Amino acid sequence: MSRNANRQRGPSANSASDPVSRYLAALLEFYPASKGKTRVVVRPDHRIIVSTLLPVRPSERMRLFDQMAEVGTRLLLETNQYILLSGR
Repeated sequence: MSRNANRQRGPSANSASDPVSRYLAALLEFYPASKGKTRVVVRPDHRIIVSTLLPVRPSERMRLFDQMAEVGTRLLLETNQYILLSGR
């Protein structure tokens, strides 16, 4: 897993309160196969894109996107940080 060097880190960047860390923890919980296959990119407009290999079966992919959309929405409301899941 790698993070874009342009990502601005605050004092809690490595703590459980960091929105990206929370999102990645949820991703690993829902889809353990993403471990080691995930990239985090911060776009110039400050949106964060989490890119990983997705499940092969369409039903599993849709379930993962649904679960991560809920996590992303909760984090957006709590932290004002916009995080999206993307497949490779």
